[in-house]
Amino acid sequence: MENVDAFVNEVVSHELAHLLVWKHFGRVAPHGKEWKWMMESVLGVPARRTHQFELQSVRRNTFTYRCKCQQHQLTVRRHNRIVRGEATYRCVHCGEPLIAE
Repeated sequence: MENVDAFVNEVVSHELAHLLVWKHFGRVAPHGKEWKWMMESVLGVPARRTHQFELQSVRRNTFTYRCKCQQHQLTVRRHNRIVRGEATYRCVHCGEPLIAE
């Protein structure tokens, strides 16, 4: 697993802070002043709401589709929905359905 130290320092701390805030303060804003205080003062980590991980190695393949005006790169999830007949996608520019190349 990549980013193990960052994962523990950021993600685990982030979620632990939510649990500790809920236990100590009850129901409050998810990333409010109590959560920020818990992150910075108690856990000693920056109170960031989003991670800063490098994701290049976990990017998935995309599938090429076309409409009448351009080429589109669809994610595996969207491609599989099309294959299973669960979804169709249209170009936002020309309105034509996307067709696999």
